[in-house]
Amino acid sequence: MLSKIYNLLNYCYEDSILEKFAGLEFQLFILTTKSLLPFENKIGCGLDINRYKSEMEIFRYYKNGNDETISYYFNNSKPSEIEDFLLEYKILPIAISNTDWETLIDEVLKIVLLYSHNKNTILSAIILSSVIYEYFYSEVFDIDLIINKTKDRLIRFSFKDLYLNKINMQINKEAIIEFEKERVKLLSKSNLFCEIYILKFKSLQHIFNKCMSCKMVDKGNEVVLNNFAVYIQKLRNGTVSPEKLKYSQEELIDFKKYLSNSSFVHPLLGKCILLKRESSQIILKNKLGLLKVNI
Repeated sequence: MLSKIYNLLNYCYEDSILEKFAGLEFQLFILTTKSLLPFENKIGCGLDINRYKSEMEIFRYYKNGNDETISYYFNNSKPSEIEDFLLEYKILPIAISNTDWETLIDEVLKIVLLYSHNKNTILSAIILSSVIYEYFYSEVFDIDLIINKTKDRLIRFSFKDLYLNKINMQINKEAIIEFEKERVKLLSKSNLFCEIYILKFKSLQHIFNKCMSCKMVDKGNEVVLNNFAVYIQKLRNGTVSPEKLKYSQEELIDFKKYLSNSSFVHPLLGKCILLKRESSQIILKNKLGLLKVNI
């Protein structure tokens, strides 16, 4: 199981961990992973949405890359209707660490809807989550089973229930009609996972085409990636204590106040050491690597 998790992560994030500063895709993976909180009464992990939002407030300072949905969130403090092309990099930790489908999809949609209410994004979230769930749940890879299970989950998904009961938000009739049109279009395809669709997502390329990483990853980044794989496996097995992941929100003072020190311990970033200071930029190092902070 560990090698299965590591190989998928390595293929999905290989382009984002080649440089000394992690790319946007791997940064999004870290944000989600750090915001997963094991349930106390059952195996599985929920997305601590308050923790995630707190992480995002700091992330805006060291974000390494540009994305339309993230920019919209930062500028407007609400989700957009833009299709989220970085969707899979945000949801992978949730999809791998949960072994119950209903829990998995509920938690995935929390993070999806934080950024975008786009119908294609929601449908892609269901499809990707279903494939990843079956990939790790089944001992034998059965493409027909994955297709049938995924189609069934698409059929059973209630767009109306999502808004009215899950996020307590009114949805207009036109939005429901547009969503249903797109769902029917997907389900009417003779091949749900055509080559064009698979090429949109690295996780699908790895799972369906058995693609493996072919790029040389820095030894330090390889260790970091392996540590994350081990941690996600522990979350999946229910062997991480939620008490160890809790923190005091009262300690979350303005991030800029920390930056006047040569080293500091931050509630979310942990111990940070200042390596370089310039007029508009600071280079920090913590246990996950280097952060280029814009000030």
